[in-house]
Amino acid sequence: MSKRAEADDRGRIVIPHEIRERHGDRYRVVELDDRVELIPLNDDPIEGLRDAVGDAFDGTSIDEIKREAREGARDDAMDDTST
Repeated sequence: MSKRAEADDRGRIVIPHEIRERHGDRYRVVELDDRVELIPLNDDPIEGLRDAVGDAFDGTSIDEIKREAREGARDDAMDDTST
């Protein structure tokens, strides 16, 4: 399914009703090099992450995923402050 949406003067985008019914009301906004993606969030964020990335984290514990995410966020924050 493809729908068109535009940001209003405050930067808000309305997600069409049919899509919200199917995927819910909470999304992670992911900025990639060539696009922005919305990833539906499950009640269990780790399960939602696994759904979003497939088997990329198979064999990786939740603690390892969290540690790597924190390290990545810390590195990004340090890069932002050094520019």
